[in-house]
Amino acid sequence: MARTTSPRTKRRNTVPVRTRARDEQRAKQKKAPVQPKGLDILGIGVIIAVVLVVLLSIAVPLRNYYHGQSEIARLESSIVAKQAQKDDLLTEIDKYRSEEYVKEEARRRFGVMDEGEMAFRIMDPRMDSGDTVTSERREDADDREWYTVLWDSVSEDAENLPETPAE
Repeated sequence: MARTTSPRTKRRNTVPVRTRARDEQRAKQKKAPVQPKGLDILGIGVIIAVVLVVLLSIAVPLRNYYHGQSEIARLESSIVAKQAQKDDLLTEIDKYRSEEYVKEEARRRFGVMDEGEMAFRIMDPRMDSGDTVTSERREDADDREWYTVLWDSVSEDAENLPETPAE
């Protein structure tokens, strides 16, 4: 029987031969400069650019959202103030619908009297003949120069000065 050699048996029986050229080639491949696995300047620049684009794309809608929220809060407070003003005006309208309030205001403002009431008018010689029931208190006109009024208002002796100008 002749022995046939299979590829397995050949490998077992053969001794690998190393050549110097093959060893040098493998050494060069192993010693080839390997790029560092860290980031270089270009990679860092790209990352920064991407982060800035993302921040800008988020910042504008976020700013619009907060601006809208502040506008809503301002308008809600304005609505509350207008509602309070409306309630005050409705209360005042209700007062004027009352007969008693209208009579009281007619007496106070115009001197209107009911039937059977007696009105008295006090005549004071110090009163001007032009005074009426609805007149307001008049202030005396100050005929002094403006700088005199100013000086009198800031001076310490302003309490001792007469209140009306001397004639």
